[in-house]
Amino acid sequence: MQLTPERLLDRLRDGALDRAYFFYGDEPLQIMEMTDALRARARAQGLLERRVFDADNASDWDAIGSESNALSLFAERRLIEIRIGSRNPDKRGTEVLEAITAQQDGDDVFLVLAGAIESRARQARWFKVLEKGTCCVVARDLDPGQLPAWLTRRAARHGKRLARAAAAMIAERVEGNLLAAAQEVEKLCLLVDAETIAEADVVHAVTDSARFDVYQLVEALVQRQLARALRIVRGLREEGTEVPLITWALGRELRQLAAMRGAMARGTPLPRVLDEYRVWHQRKTAVGQLLERCSEGELLDLLAYASFVDAVAKGGHDGSPWDELEILILGICGERAARKLMAPL
Repeated sequence: MQLTPERLLDRLRDGALDRAYFFYGDEPLQIMEMTDALRARARAQGLLERRVFDADNASDWDAIGSESNALSLFAERRLIEIRIGSRNPDKRGTEVLEAITAQQDGDDVFLVLAGAIESRARQARWFKVLEKGTCCVVARDLDPGQLPAWLTRRAARHGKRLARAAAAMIAERVEGNLLAAAQEVEKLCLLVDAETIAEADVVHAVTDSARFDVYQLVEALVQRQLARALRIVRGLREEGTEVPLITWALGRELRQLAAMRGAMARGTPLPRVLDEYRVWHQRKTAVGQLLERCSEGELLDLLAYASFVDAVAKGGHDGSPWDELEILILGICGERAARKLMAPL
């Protein structure tokens, strides 16, 4: 059975509890909310024990298979969570998943969690077993046109009506980030006493969080989206954000990227580096491309320039910190002209 995230949440609120679930996708808010709702429903129906497995190799699958066939102490019902790591289930894993989905009796409930799954993997036997034998839900980013309606439904959960113009304004400001969108709606529902949240309420109460916008800036730079990065940093300047907050975030990212590139230079394969540094699945492609494009020395040079921009902002060097920051952004995005513009350190 395949459901949308919202339909799943409705079923769980209505008290339904299926035998097995499969949640996958690269939208973290939906995965988090679905998982939390399932755990809450399981507890309400007497599944007081929760077991969690990280399935990365054959021995893990053997343990999962044994656990799925074992009775819990005092015969308590259990929620058994199986988190699929960076490796797709192997033959043994597929066998275990087939056995789990084939079980018609038993009191345990199973949840298989995964991130984004590539189209090729969706043709594999293990995926089709889960797709057909579980309550299957994919968490994906919403299309821009869907976000205002999603925001309106979100506000309705809090007993508020969100005006169409207000929903459109929030959607434009959060740029598709559902977590930020949810936080903005919750904040407005707390701040606005009226039943309806109007566009004027958004103008007065909703301001782009500087920390969130800096996060957006980092993501734009990792993905080499120069125009978007410049738009964000100019918006930050207009809102009065302090440059050191931005250079701190960029410095942290560049420091980690340089360390990752150094590991690659010492012979560690890129996929292993991405796993060891816990790069989110949805970021792996962009981060991998950046690491292949830049040497460790180039990343360290950019890190040094970020420190220089920070010093300019704090009065340690002459110059305009915002101009120097834009030069740094050009450099991170791979613009060759930026190298000539960078002031001598």
